[in-house]
Order: sequence, then C-alpha cells, then structure tokens
Amino acid sequence: MNRTKDAYDRCSATYDSDPNPQTVLQEPVVIELVNPKTGDRILDAACGTGRYCGLFRGRGASVVGFDFSEGMLRVAQAALPDIEFHLSDLMQPLPFPDGSFNKINCAQALKHLPDIGFALSQFASVLGPGGSVTFSVTHPDMNWEGYELSFLPSFVLSAESDIHHYSFSDYLEAIETAGLKVSELREVAVGERIREYLTAESFEKVKGRKQIAVFQVKKT
Repeated sequence: MNRTKDAYDRCSATYDSDPNPQTVLQEPVVIELVNPKTGDRILDAACGTGRYCGLFRGRGASVVGFDFSEGMLRVAQAALPDIEFHLSDLMQPLPFPDGSFNKINCAQALKHLPDIGFALSQFASVLGPGGSVTFSVTHPDMNWEGYELSFLPSFVLSAESDIHHYSFSDYLEAIETAGLKVSELREVAVGERIREYLTAESFEKVKGRKQIAVFQVKKT
C-alpha cells in the first residue's frame, strides 16, 4: 500500500487536469445510484481530490471525505474548504462511529486493496440500517486489447501503483461476508462519452466493451 500511497501523493497536483476516461465514463452512473439529496449524510471513501464530495454537496447532501494520500487531501481541502476531510486508510478501522452515514461512495479504490472484505466490513459498520454503499471498479471482464488513448498522461497511475484483479465472485463473496446485499449492478460500456479520449481506430475497436462495473449494496 505504501507504493500506491506514494503514487497518489506524486500525482496529486496533476490528477484533476489529467484526462481520465474511467472517471468520465462512470460519473453519471455513480451520481444516479448514489442519488445525493438534502438530508443525506454521505461518506466519500478514498475521496481523492474531492470530485464526488463537491458534486454530492452541490445536490444538498452533507458530505465527509477521507483518503490515505496527504497530497490528494491537500488539493481537496483547498478546493472545498467547508467540507470535512480525514486522513484515513481503507485497510485500517474507520475513524467514525457506527451508523454515522446513510450512504457511502467508493470510486475506483478497491482495486488497490489486498483485502476488499475488510474495507466492505468497515463500510457496513459505519453505515446505518437500510443504508447503501455504491462502489465502482474496473470491469472484471474488461478486454484491454486495442484500447489506445489519444493522449499521453503526465502520470500513469496504473503503472506506479499496486493493482489487484478481482473477479465478480470475489466481490460477491466479500459483499455477503460483510453482511451487505447487492441491490443493483451496472455494467458500463465504452461509449460516446469517452470517444475523444481514445484514438479513432481504437474507439471503433473497443466501443461497446464493458469497462466499468458499479455495484450498489445495501445494509439490511
């Protein structure tokens, strides 16, 4: 995890300016499933530079974010000084009382963890009865052959951090063990939203491939 933390610290200054097709592709689905609104208390787990924190707060929700990267949190706090941010790690007990939130969002972070079950169990602990967790991951069956970006990123995070490849059965087992239940699963395919991020030839090859899976799970 230290390697991954160091990678996020180093890319924090350019993270928001580097084009990110994963974020662009998943964002409308994440927003729809989280459905932030007035009265919600949302935890944005591994919040990075606070992208979703700002979007959720803009729709009336009360938001708390945490991340293990001090660099990412500095950017988030500078951009959103009125939001509460914490330095915390998905592989450590969360610093919040049980039942503190009715919704949790975790975008593209579980892939960095050696144990997704622990993180999901922590989410269940700080979630109130009937609450939901929405988490997005790279689709377990994504075929990257022919996937070619039309730009050169200033920092290739996937090459600098630890990535664990989990199957659908891995996620489902961890969800069940944490005492959560899947309420919805969206499989998001390569489409027009990221056409400009890929070379023309690549887009024609890979359009329609499932690139992201977004789970919504609930605490019963």
